[in-house]
Formats: sequence, structure tokens, C-alpha cells
Amino acid sequence: MEEELRQTAIFRHIQGGESPKDIYTSLNRSKKWFFKWLMRYRTGKPDWFKEQSRAPKTRPSEVDKELKERILLIRKQLVNAPYAQIGVSAIKWELKKQGLPFPSDSTINRVLKREGLVKKNSLCVQRGRIPVLHRGLGLQ
Repeated sequence: MEEELRQTAIFRHIQGGESPKDIYTSLNRSKKWFFKWLMRYRTGKPDWFKEQSRAPKTRPSEVDKELKERILLIRKQLVNAPYAQIGVSAIKWELKKQGLPFPSDSTINRVLKREGLVKKNSLCVQRGRIPVLHRGLGLQ
């Protein structure tokens, strides 16, 4: 419906010679709407009247596949090594030892989190929270 409306509006102007103001007021559309579709028509593309995607063309925060696989491989090697640290700094250290460029800490954390490899430290108690077992002991 909307695509047909765009086509008729532009063809009324091109073939009929009708003024833009008469066209967009009769169709209850704005001046901006009319000239947007007129400019799209003038591009010469056969599907000028179709809506274009509003999604971004690129995703700058997305990590390339090779780097992601490298981070995951190093993480698996560190997990299998006895007494090895497995966090972001250890992964960056391994990348540096291999002479490879390494991303920021937040990028490595994002990759690990998406793969479900981030573990909460069960040994450290969160600030301000008292474990259930110790609540009754300190309040007497």
C-alpha cells in the first residue's frame, strides 16, 4: 500500500507535471516525505520505492572470528594448565608472548561472557552482603 502510494506520487509529478505541493497535500504527507522519494527515484534504481534497511552496515564492537577463536583457545589452554590464572590479564600475557596484537580487557571479557566462560568468584563475599550462615553469629 505504502509502496504504491510512493510510486503514484512520483509518477503524478513526473508524468502528469503536477506540483509537489499539490501531490503531498492531497496524500496527507509532508514535503520532506515527497522529496525523499523523489530523490530515491532519481537514483535510477528499479526498487527505489522500497524501504531500505535501517540496520547499521557494520558492527564496530564485533570481534573478528579469528581473534575470538584465538582468545578461546588460549583460555582452554590456561584452564588445562595446573595452577595457571585464567583471567583477562593471563590471556593478554599469552597473546603478548606469541607476538600477537591483543584487544582491550573489556573486549576479552565480552568474548568470554558470550561463550559462557566467565565464572563468579565463590571465595570472595560481595560487599555489604553477609552470608546466610554467618548472620546469626555477629548480631548477638
